Amino acid sequence: MLSKRRRQQLVVGLVGKHRVGTQIELTRRLSRAGVEVTQATVSRDIRELGLRKVRDEMGNAHYSVADDDEPRDPVKACRHMLEEFAISITPAQNLVVVRSEIGTAPGLGRVLDELQHELVIGTVAGDDTVVVVTSDQADAESLAGYLGELGG
Repeated sequence: MLSKRRRQQLVVGLVGKHRVGTQIELTRRLSRAGVEVTQATVSRDIRELGLRKVRDEMGNAHYSVADDDEPRDPVKACRHMLEEFAISITPAQNLVVVRSEIGTAPGLGRVLDELQHELVIGTVAGDDTVVVVTSDQADAESLAGYLGELGG
């Protein structure tokens, strides 16, 4: 069995060498390399390694290793993700539903969590949707407005 450290080194190598666009694709590449992991493990590795989604010259999204030389600015990161991947931001009672391009919701959920915005109680991310929980409808509308201005 491969150690977590070695597996994460392999993930960085795969992302650096190939244009890996989804967690499923990364899971398959790891499997071809002889490392069987679950999607949850891949998701956790992506988060821990600070991988981010970027677009190539054709507009296709893929994972990239973050530049360690620049400190992470949560507002800037969230703005970037919203501008690049958000399709819509809709308040719904005490929730804000952020629709995004397929495969980008986990990263978008992470940057929304990292904002540590006072109105956000928590987030749940699927494949193309992030649900942000707030206290009430007024907070959801306020947060949706803020996210829209930020980059949505």
